[in-house]
Amino acid sequence: MHDTRERMDEIKAKKNPNSVEVLKYIRYAINVKKYPNEKIYEILSHWDKDKVNSAISKVEKENAAPRPKRYYVSLKEPLEDPNLR
Repeated sequence: MHDTRERMDEIKAKKNPNSVEVLKYIRYAINVKKYPNEKIYEILSHWDKDKVNSAISKVEKENAAPRPKRYYVSLKEPLEDPNLR
């Protein structure tokens, strides 16, 4: 958990993160820290507001999707990858 917090603090400190890093931090802030949107905007005021806004809406859409009732796991051996030979 400490490693994740350190990585998120590094992303938060960046002046111009890419869109993947913005999405990672927004997911962390909403799902782990349970921050409201206003606090996220306040914390990330040094980032591009459009990127933050689109990431928040994307994460909210992901969270609104219903979770699967079951997860299927295959007990068979994985197929051999010809590239590994």
